[in-house]
Amino acid sequence: MRRLLPLIVILTAVLVPTRAQDASAAEREFRALCDAYVAHYKPLFLESQAAWWEANITGTDAAYTHKKTVEKTIVDLHSDPNTFARLKALKEQDAVRDPVLRRELDELYRTFLAGQADPQLQKQIVDLESDVEQVFNTFRSRVGDKTLTENDVRDILANNTDSAAVEAAWKGYMEVGAQAAPKLAQLVRLRNEEAKQLGFKNFFNMALALQEIDEAKLLTLFDELDTLTRAPFAKLKTEIDAARAARFHTKVEELRPWHFGDLFFQEAPQAPGANLDELFKDADLVALARKYYAGIGLPADDILDHSDLYEKPGKCPHAFCCDMDHAGDARVLANVKPNLYWADTILHELGHGVYDKYIRADVPFVLHDAAHAMTTEGMALMFGAMVKNEDWLTKVLGVPPEQAARVGQAARESLRTERLMFSPWAQVMMRFEQGMYSDPNQDLGKLWWDLKRRYQLLNPPEPGSRPDYAAKVHILTNPVYYHSYMMGELFAAQVRHFIAREVLKSDAARSSCYFGHPEAGTYLRDKVFGPGDLYSWNELTKFATGEPLTAKSFAEDIAP
Repeated sequence: MRRLLPLIVILTAVLVPTRAQDASAAEREFRALCDAYVAHYKPLFLESQAAWWEANITGTDAAYTHKKTVEKTIVDLHSDPNTFARLKALKEQDAVRDPVLRRELDELYRTFLAGQADPQLQKQIVDLESDVEQVFNTFRSRVGDKTLTENDVRDILANNTDSAAVEAAWKGYMEVGAQAAPKLAQLVRLRNEEAKQLGFKNFFNMALALQEIDEAKLLTLFDELDTLTRAPFAKLKTEIDAARAARFHTKVEELRPWHFGDLFFQEAPQAPGANLDELFKDADLVALARKYYAGIGLPADDILDHSDLYEKPGKCPHAFCCDMDHAGDARVLANVKPNLYWADTILHELGHGVYDKYIRADVPFVLHDAAHAMTTEGMALMFGAMVKNEDWLTKVLGVPPEQAARVGQAARESLRTERLMFSPWAQVMMRFEQGMYSDPNQDLGKLWWDLKRRYQLLNPPEPGSRPDYAAKVHILTNPVYYHSYMMGELFAAQVRHFIAREVLKSDAARSSCYFGHPEAGTYLRDKVFGPGDLYSWNELTKFATGEPLTAKSFAEDIAP
């Protein structure tokens, strides 16, 4: 591994401009500093991404050790106080006027700000996060005398009608929470300590600030979403309860989390008349994904060719997309099975992939990323949802029109249900993390189930506290991120309506899958993906859709 010289040695000849210096002098100063940073960071970034990929596809101790080593070296780089002082001075002088350089300065300032906590503390966090990742990647549920993968558990929950069987599968999976909870407690303590060292009240508050999100405004947005969705969700939940009680031959009041077809009640149970799993049971999902993205003018063959798409021992059981080099090498890790869940997931992850791939080559390395997690998640959610679109079922999957018409209405209702369900689930995740970091010593099991009862209207499994919250991997390895999915849903709805109105010149925002319309891909490439992080998420939303982020389009999409 290449050894780093301290940036203070490399940049000794670079002087911080005084207030009397003009913008061009400040810009020359920043260019020199940024170029020196990229020269050192880029090879580490490439090595880190490769190490992370290897760790997730193999699960070996050696791969995770290498990953930790590289990440700790990056911690050292971003901990340099002299570089941070120079960035801070440049930012406070407000003399960098070039918009691209100004954006790079802002990004680097926030990156180095996060690194100014005690380096040893940051490295402890790296170690714990890697250990937790390995716990999840290698965990397999023990149910009776069987060892089950996550896919196996999902299949039982989705398809079995025996209460005892689904309860055993659900509880078997939740055992990973019991294993992970002590490490989560350590992570929360260390993350909060890190945040307080940097002047923030807790990690939740810090993480939002570094994402350019005001905490009070986020809470207001989620309050508005709760108001928007609470009554229609309550009506929907009553209908779901009746259907699930009938399915399991039990009373509504006896329904528990394992009766709803999913580990966390974040996905819509299969709607009557829309057995989409049947449509996919013999499908080649990877070939369908190739076909779809090519058909909208965003070919993804190279992404799929570099990806790791099927189950194997030790491999991470989830799915993600990884931008390996900020130069077009995006890859997907998945565990594909021929069913609806994985049809959605492969399109979702490729949504991240094409976003990364089609960022313009002239966007500087520091800004060669999505504008925000919510913009890339929004696009991924939009693409994943296409598998429940009648237009997609006909044109891409090849379902005969008359069959597609029969399932189309039920599929549309399933998609509406999915979106309507997502708001309360996102409420649980966001508010749990806010509560956990604000008061980590409270009974977190109680907090988790109080929130799930309030927002998702779910009965807890049983009396007493359980660490089921720690079975949700995002809370441990992608902290204070889940709000990005909900904001992404709003962004996706806004983009869909803009494409229909301004690109396709149609009012069918909820019906077109864009297949055969490469102009839709051109719009996405030029207006959403191409700029990368040249704009903040708010500015990109206005650039791409002509207006700030609102819930207006989302509200239209969840209307009956």
